[in-house]
Amino acid sequence: MNVIKPSTSMKSNPTETSSLETECLFGEMLEILDEYQEWVFCKLLTDNYRGWVKKDCLGYLKNPTHRVLSIRSCIFSYKNIKSNYIDYLPLGSNLNVKKIDGDWAEIYLSDQHSYETGYVPSKHIIRVNEKVKDWVTVAEQLIGTPYKWGGRDTLSVDCSALIQLSYQPYGQNIPRNTKDQLNINKQIITDLSKLKRGCVVFWDGHVGVMVDKKNCLHSNAYHMKTVIEPLNDITIRMGKKYNILKIINFNN
Repeated sequence: MNVIKPSTSMKSNPTETSSLETECLFGEMLEILDEYQEWVFCKLLTDNYRGWVKKDCLGYLKNPTHRVLSIRSCIFSYKNIKSNYIDYLPLGSNLNVKKIDGDWAEIYLSDQHSYETGYVPSKHIIRVNEKVKDWVTVAEQLIGTPYKWGGRDTLSVDCSALIQLSYQPYGQNIPRNTKDQLNINKQIITDLSKLKRGCVVFWDGHVGVMVDKKNCLHSNAYHMKTVIEPLNDITIRMGKKYNILKIINFNN
């Protein structure tokens, strides 16, 4: 099944008050493993994350042809900016495009929606097999986005979701959590003089990406938003308890 809402919460238990594990985005596929009342226990096929999702947030969509590359995009009822607003789609949403007509892409919605199709700006999407050259540019769109533990919809994100969502258009689905991203098999940087754009810095339970040799972009609970700041400032603030564990060059 697919997520048919802009996003939906994946919970640790089948209750509204249970903790947020992650968020699943429009068009992403889930494998149903169990169910309880109005909840289903499922696996998000993007990253194999498991948890409980509300049944009414799931349905069936056509296989994706495109994904949203903009931080968010609006769905309109017609290819006109003055037409009715239907909903929004966050970065990373998967879409099936019926056709592209100039500045507009007509996309299929679920059969549970009052509209069969809607329209998004064609400049906000790319084909699912298309790769961006600079994935850090995608991450930079999220500057100022509020921090939320478990957040993955770009209304609010946590540190590891920032990396996961930004890296996906570069051509790879990577794990959801920092502890798993830490073990990705890529070039390890041990000489700080070799830091560059696209190097990912890991602390114990935290992660950020370098935008140049000195400055790091990260979503964090200190600022409660996504910011760029000198790596040295982050290291000093976090103290000896949270020394840098590893630096990995994600540009390969």
